[in-house]
Amino acid sequence: MVKHAEASEEEIAPGILRKLDRAVRTGELVRIRRSIAHADRIEGFVVGVSPAWTLIAPCSDVQIDGWAAVRTPDIVKVRRRGDDTCLTVRALRRRGQWPVRMPGRAVPLDGPAALAESAADGFGLITVHAERRRPDACWIGALTAVRRASLRVREVDPDARWQDDVTTFRFKDITRIDFGGRYESVLREFAGPAARPGPPSSARPGRTSR
Repeated sequence: MVKHAEASEEEIAPGILRKLDRAVRTGELVRIRRSIAHADRIEGFVVGVSPAWTLIAPCSDVQIDGWAAVRTPDIVKVRRRGDDTCLTVRALRRRGQWPVRMPGRAVPLDGPAALAESAADGFGLITVHAERRRPDACWIGALTAVRRASLRVREVDPDARWQDDVTTFRFKDITRIDFGGRYESVLREFAGPAARPGPPSSARPGRTSR
């Protein structure tokens, strides 16, 4: 069996795991800030935590929009935005969407390989971010392979057209993986099944983040 290069143990900011665990227990709305320059702050609900990766259900305009997995060591601040009396939670509760839970299938949070495979199996398309290199870009597509130190994605463009080749991302460059969001769902609906891809290439410029 090939052993994948998972996230190594890195120092986590003091108190972060405690605050993340509390957010999972209470279901409170939080805003996550990370140490990556110019990276998006994520507002939503924390649904899973490990020392390697944290899974968040992003929420904007009083709507849950899929899931975002980020590296736990990158998180430097967890700010409470509202408890169970805030409007967002009240609206979600009325719709039967709160407390927010893990996706239908468990998502491993011990490293990017198993995480990406689980997300791709459950939702088809994943969005890969390499924010330390390109904080303003992301790559959306179908997972085609997982190697010892990297994964490969066949991209789909904003017009829901499959690209001819695949792009390789090193695990050490991946800072965030999104899946199950409205945009990914629309792209998957209109792109249809992916045909056999061409040869792999290294990560290209990517598209501007949504």
